[in-house]
Amino acid sequence: MTGGKQGSGIDVALGLFSRIMIRYGYHIYGYREYHSNIMGAHSYFIVRTTETEKNSLGSKVNLAVFFDKESVFGEKNRHGELIHNGHINDVLPGGTLVIDSSFDKSGITRNDINIIQVDSTKIIYAVAARFKKGPGELAITRNVISVASSAYLMGIDPDVLMDMIKEEFKNKPVTVIETDSEIAKETMGYMSSQGIKPIMQLQKREYKGRSMYTEGFTAAALGKAIAGCKIQIYYPITPASDESIFIESHPEFGIRVVQPESELAVICMVNGAAIAGTRAATSTSGPGLSLMTEAITYAGITETPIVVVNHQRGSPATGQPTRTEQGDLSFVISQGHGDYGKVVVAPGTVNQYIEMVANAFNYAERYQLPVIVLGEKAIAQASISMDADFVRSFKESYRVDRGKLNMGKVELKEGEDYKRFKFSPDNISERIIPGNPSAVMWLTGDEHDEYGHPYEEPKNRTAMMDKRYKKDELILKELKQSEKYDLFGDPSKAEILVVSWGGATGSILDCLESSKAAFLQVKLIYPLPNEIDKIIRSAKRVVCIEGNISGQLRSYIASKTGVLIDNQILKYNGRPMKHDEVLAAIERVKKGEKKVVLNDD
Repeated sequence: MTGGKQGSGIDVALGLFSRIMIRYGYHIYGYREYHSNIMGAHSYFIVRTTETEKNSLGSKVNLAVFFDKESVFGEKNRHGELIHNGHINDVLPGGTLVIDSSFDKSGITRNDINIIQVDSTKIIYAVAARFKKGPGELAITRNVISVASSAYLMGIDPDVLMDMIKEEFKNKPVTVIETDSEIAKETMGYMSSQGIKPIMQLQKREYKGRSMYTEGFTAAALGKAIAGCKIQIYYPITPASDESIFIESHPEFGIRVVQPESELAVICMVNGAAIAGTRAATSTSGPGLSLMTEAITYAGITETPIVVVNHQRGSPATGQPTRTEQGDLSFVISQGHGDYGKVVVAPGTVNQYIEMVANAFNYAERYQLPVIVLGEKAIAQASISMDADFVRSFKESYRVDRGKLNMGKVELKEGEDYKRFKFSPDNISERIIPGNPSAVMWLTGDEHDEYGHPYEEPKNRTAMMDKRYKKDELILKELKQSEKYDLFGDPSKAEILVVSWGGATGSILDCLESSKAAFLQVKLIYPLPNEIDKIIRSAKRVVCIEGNISGQLRSYIASKTGVLIDNQILKYNGRPMKHDEVLAAIERVKKGEKKVVLNDD
């Protein structure tokens, strides 16, 4: 773990340290926490390094490096309210805490951890003198000092550190690479000269594949690129903006990025692009999605295939812009005025972001409706070591399904007009795009007849409502089990069945063996798979785990199946679930607690 004041290059340290671990043949899982201001407030990140792939973090760390007092000793706001009580409490007994030599360590009351002091100012002054720069110009290099001191303590080969600095800063000026490389060398030399001994000797592991440093929002962007998305329209909002910025920085994806003046303009442009035959999408978060609601219902009544990725954050209103939550499920499944066909899916891991975002475009065009990918900050801003073969394999196996889109000549009898909304047994009509030389397409946000003209006759209204709303029957019939849910273990034999969705998935998977539980991950939220009812009823004991205060999935399942899951584990303080706290909570439920709340971060 390391951190510092916002704007001090914490994200760079996360990427640099992670790349070193990946080069050494290890898996990583990282996550960053930051305040919703631009500069000054406390931010930090954690990286978990493991021999086998993991999908979550624990509550404590073995090694923490901090060069600001607030990170070590805690911080209060101007009203005297505690912001956090210091990361010295996050170090495991027997672990190591690295702090600046200027700090008075007598203020640290723990005697069960190893404390090492490093003079970061001395290191910066030495390098600044060599490059004839002012020390203030190199203040931000404390992020590199954090990584270099960690690498030294872990016995990392200095050449690997230098290679990864070049990799991390490859898009920066050469002077930045040279300065940071010198800072790293000076740090390791300083620690050696002070007689500081490494705490371990990390061994390189053979890794036969090719591992990529990947974040959740990157995975969502890759999913869109693989699916053949051609335009991403967005309005800036945390944490979703990262995805659009990443796409814009990779023109080789072939995705045009447009930023109009408002969220309403965004979703109207997405509708327009999709009507024109382009695979179109947007990414947003709760407040932005709220503002898009009316035009999403327009996509519903006009049966327009659009894809919206909602990276959930703390809510309601502006809520917690840089924290995570699973608070939008109830809103999304009932979004808008009236009933219409839609699909809502919820990925639970970074890998699933790629698959489910890509598949969303096929669902949208096959069933001609809006698809909402219910992501969240806990996944979008998590970082992992992703196997490049996974991406390559998925890309090679992915098949674009444009459904009943006719890009050619429309066959019409003499005197017959084209019916964009023609009734059919599967409730899906042939779709053309405006400008087809052999047919005219009519669209309106009003109720309409088969041609697309406004029409209010009762029988037609009934038939059109059935046509749009009953697509869920076809969806549930055609989608494979793996697209609807994942089931780990046998619910009828396990001590307890865990039911969950989204960002809690990784922590549950990481403690599954220890908890002796079966696990049902609901991936297709709307329409809810019919099998969910039977699976839950087959279990001896069931608990629903969610990152919200009201248990939204639990209530939703009850409304559809009549089964109200007895037990709950909830967390709603804006922080992701940790695998050790989830394991402890499951054990408490086994012992009879009906509701466990995990808000003690």
